[in-house]
Amino acid sequence: MLAVSCTEPVEPAVLAKAEKLAVQLNLPVELPENSYSSRAGSSKRYRLLLRVSSNGLELIKLDDPKLSGAVRVDFTAGHAAYRRKQQKKELLVRAVGGKGGNGGASLNVIDATGGLGRDSFLLAAAGHRVHIFERQPVVAALLADGLARAAAHPETAEICQRIRLTVGDAVPALEAMQETGAGEEGEGVDVVYLDPMFPERRKSALVKKELQLLQLLAHLDSSPEKLLESALEAATRRVVVKRPLKAPFLTDRSPSHSLTGKTVRFDVYLGCLLSRNREYSG
Repeated sequence: MLAVSCTEPVEPAVLAKAEKLAVQLNLPVELPENSYSSRAGSSKRYRLLLRVSSNGLELIKLDDPKLSGAVRVDFTAGHAAYRRKQQKKELLVRAVGGKGGNGGASLNVIDATGGLGRDSFLLAAAGHRVHIFERQPVVAALLADGLARAAAHPETAEICQRIRLTVGDAVPALEAMQETGAGEEGEGVDVVYLDPMFPERRKSALVKKELQLLQLLAHLDSSPEKLLESALEAATRRVVVKRPLKAPFLTDRSPSHSLTGKTVRFDVYLGCLLSRNREYSG
């Protein structure tokens, strides 16, 4: 279904990077002459290609014209750059607790459903420290590539210093934090952010191209019940859940309040560990 490839003409450095990535992800390597000279033939072998180029990593689908084009992560230009510059107006920044750094308290945020990392990058740009968990290795590879390029760019390098990426399920880590009250490096967990992708979204005809491609990778998060409960137990200040505007509350659990935009809303659950903190202090 999925292979690693690279762009033509094949450069030795790019090929070496593709081969290394294939080993890391336990995927076959499909060279360009095999992938593109006979597009119909290659589509029978692989539905998706993770393509390496000198400009970064991208995911493409071969056999569906409706999903033509590539999915890649770029934090330095386009919509990501626009959001970064307009961060004060972003509902997500308000939902988490406002700007960090010079504009307010810098929070330790766990993004438990990282995906392509755009929301995490926005929070880091707002001054918060963000630990991203992404359980799907291919999605994590796309995200890691985007972060590496952003770290080498003068406008975004400083932001990347506040971002950490872990490939794996966030639930075990959140459960461990319930016992210690801290992350892997001893920091407290102020906020847990969730943007879960569950099977319910697969029914929508309006799902974006990149989300459809991620769904082809079986990129489904842990059960909503386990994910939300773990987040509520681990976070000391709040849990923020991103939902489609008209979707029900996650696991039908009512939030403290919601911030509503044109197409999405952010459900905010406050006081996650306040009762336990009082128990410790008492």
